[in-house]
Amino acid sequence: MSLLKSSLLFFLLFLIPFFTFSRQENEITAGNYQLNFNQRGIHLFKNTKDPNDANLIPGGKLLGNLAISYKIGNGEWLQPYGASKLVENNENTIVYSDYESGMPFETRQTFSLNENGLNWKIDIINQMHFPVKIGDLAVNFPWRAPGGSNPDEIFEQNFTKHHYISGDGSFLYFTKPNGEPPYYLFSVNPGTQLEYFKSERGNYLAFIHSAKTKEETKNGTWRQPQTSAQLAPKGENGDTISYSFNLNSAKSYDALREHIYANDLIDVRVVPGMTIPANQPAKFSLHTKTKIDSITAEFPSETKISFLSEPKKDHFIYEVNFQKLGENKLSIYFDKNRKTYLEFFVTEDLETLVKKRSDFITNKQQHKTEKWYDGLYSIYDMKNKQLRGPDNNDGYTGWWGYVLASDDPALCKAPYVASKNSVYPDKKEIESLEYYIENFVWGGLQRTDKEEPYPYGIYGTPNWYVDRDPVLRAGVKNSNLDKMNIWRSYDYPHIVMLYYNMYLIAKMYPEMSTYADSDEYLERAYQTAKAYFNYPYEILPWYETYKWGCYNELFILDLIDVLKEENRKKDADYLESEWQKKVKYFVYDDKYPFRSEYSTDRTAFETSYAVAKYGTTHEMPTDENLWFDKKLEKWYSHPKVEKEDSRAFMDKQLYANLACRGWLETKYYLLGSDFTASSDTHTLSYMARMGGWGILDYALNFSEDPFDWLQLGYASYLSSYALMNTGTNENNYGYWYPGEENDGALGWAFMSSQYEDTWIKKKTPRGPWFYDGEADLGMGAIKRMAITILAKDPLFDWIAYGGKLNSNVDSFEVFAADGINQKFAIINTENNFRIELDRDGFSSLEPIKVSKNLNLVDLIIENRSSDTHSTQLKIKTEKEPVITIDSKKIKLKKINEYWVAALPISRSNHKVNIKI
Repeated sequence: MSLLKSSLLFFLLFLIPFFTFSRQENEITAGNYQLNFNQRGIHLFKNTKDPNDANLIPGGKLLGNLAISYKIGNGEWLQPYGASKLVENNENTIVYSDYESGMPFETRQTFSLNENGLNWKIDIINQMHFPVKIGDLAVNFPWRAPGGSNPDEIFEQNFTKHHYISGDGSFLYFTKPNGEPPYYLFSVNPGTQLEYFKSERGNYLAFIHSAKTKEETKNGTWRQPQTSAQLAPKGENGDTISYSFNLNSAKSYDALREHIYANDLIDVRVVPGMTIPANQPAKFSLHTKTKIDSITAEFPSETKISFLSEPKKDHFIYEVNFQKLGENKLSIYFDKNRKTYLEFFVTEDLETLVKKRSDFITNKQQHKTEKWYDGLYSIYDMKNKQLRGPDNNDGYTGWWGYVLASDDPALCKAPYVASKNSVYPDKKEIESLEYYIENFVWGGLQRTDKEEPYPYGIYGTPNWYVDRDPVLRAGVKNSNLDKMNIWRSYDYPHIVMLYYNMYLIAKMYPEMSTYADSDEYLERAYQTAKAYFNYPYEILPWYETYKWGCYNELFILDLIDVLKEENRKKDADYLESEWQKKVKYFVYDDKYPFRSEYSTDRTAFETSYAVAKYGTTHEMPTDENLWFDKKLEKWYSHPKVEKEDSRAFMDKQLYANLACRGWLETKYYLLGSDFTASSDTHTLSYMARMGGWGILDYALNFSEDPFDWLQLGYASYLSSYALMNTGTNENNYGYWYPGEENDGALGWAFMSSQYEDTWIKKKTPRGPWFYDGEADLGMGAIKRMAITILAKDPLFDWIAYGGKLNSNVDSFEVFAADGINQKFAIINTENNFRIELDRDGFSSLEPIKVSKNLNLVDLIIENRSSDTHSTQLKIKTEKEPVITIDSKKIKLKKINEYWVAALPISRSNHKVNIKI
């Protein structure tokens, strides 16, 4: 062997153990955790049992970066100039320091990994012989936010971020968009708090101190104290301040709660939600190992807090009643010197809100003009107290003009008004709806039945006036100018919902409908639904009618049922066959059908639950010929759909829904709220209710352990009422944008940051966005979500959702106050009883009385149309009930899972007795 070869071999043999040692040196494992680090910080943290092997920290970013501002005496705010570098590496502990000679203080970070997770300690040590003031101290928490186009990467390798910034009770947690564990919890230790947050340029800053930021932020409001810290001179007591956090993983939401409890924080539960009508109490549980010292109200003279019981170990149960409308904060003092907060929002009663909003739209938001947009319901500007529109656009020009006159922002308003009027008919509002249909929709927004080609087609963005004029349309930047712009799938279901509810109005209150009768409205609903399935794919074959969830398309299922009732079986069968294609695609052909116009998007979850429920409760065709379609041929590899597969998909989509919904975060604008990748700025959008409907329905119809789902589902229903600007003369008709002109106005979504940009090109302070935009999509979900529930919760015992509960010796009295008062349920571990009315409603003045053994129910039905008619009563219970109305027994028939009765209603109210 030559000297060169022997030297090279020696060199290679020398390098092998060196490289092995270096790799091990930069990786720490303990239990199921793996942490990788370099000279500047931690770049990998994961649970080794994760089947997707996802790293919480995005590529190129590091855990351990801090944002610090300080000042000496009365000087200017400064930032330290040293960069963190590795200074110690001892077994499962690594230490970073930023200290360089001449710096006023050292920031020293110690990371210790053990089988329970990661402990992160921050020490700030004064190196000078005079004091230093820390104005800002923020943890820059990197997280791998969803993005890209690969579904597996989007849903398996990324995370959504949940944050609960609430003083000494603060935590963050992270979930993959597919909803599957492991989940990650980042929580403060005793002595550490989080008081503020900010997102900037893709970075999330959680502030331990934020006094400097408070000085510099002139706009918006913030609801927590913003503090600074003082370092004593070197060598004196107080020359070092320390903070610490834990980072754990969990395999379930219950395990996340247990980590919160184990880390000496407070796991909070609230029923029925944190947006609370002033006439209904709320209960909350504080689950903690520490001592609750006191709870104080922001408005003590208008708030009553009662301690109820401690039925389970370390669960402290309270009831609170609020009288002051608007934001109400409870401060919880615990563990001697620690403090956290519960943030509620108090509204007027829900029936008032439901009616006020419809009245506001028809009286404040409809254009009556000789111009092309005659009849349009456009967006309202609460800030400037103006109705915006095509000639008062506030900068929404060109393509952005859609905000004013088309698509979801404009088209969602009439369907809500129609839905409300099917429950609470008002002739003036119905006239407004028919004016809109006659003057804006038919022959404008929508092609008539005589317009060829594409009768019943609906024009998309920016508005029908531009889309119908090729000269105007040439000025709109669009790559499909050669095709008729009626391919936007999202717009069709809104008009289906409108016509469907107008059908109900014309059927139930024919004297109030003068533009068209029920048959005409039903025909338009059918033809619009048919166009929805046909035109988008014909014009733009890649468009996603069958592949994406489109808001309000679940009304097609109601339409199918009505078509069957009206002996239009052929038409019903056609729509049902098209719907079944979508069911099949969601259940079998897309691993993650939870996308929409964005890579990850909460807009799918109304549809995903609706298709899962349909597939679980319906027999699907098995003849392979029924599944053949040239447009969609590749989808039909599964001609048979099993109910079990749809049921499995139901659970899958529910947990994906939870991934982008507040559940552990007990603030009124987070609990039950939807968001996309995080809740930093944009919460309480339409999907708080629309996607929340699936969670509540699952609790009522499918879950064997429904109580968590009830808590979250009902909180989702109530949450978005906080967007409404309403009130009385006492509070100047609104909390957010006062003034009688704004009484009944609504915000598009909620800004949870102090003051930030929105995607609608407007900077907005914390609170509702000052345009209503798409918010009435969520209002349109009220009718299907509203229900009064008497439930025996394992933690709170007997409670009423959507009502007020009185408990007597032999009965419960439940005053229905859910906003609609047409549905009532009893839920405990032994019973699942349901009542539904198709019109009229339960009296809000007289209680629903339920015997303590749950076998008798007495209620008062109020006549809402002041005429003589028949109201359908549906009861879901195992045994055939006995029903009397005004002491007269009523015959029943069994239809599917319901017992159905036709109640004769005269011009007065009626007493109904149900014996179960």
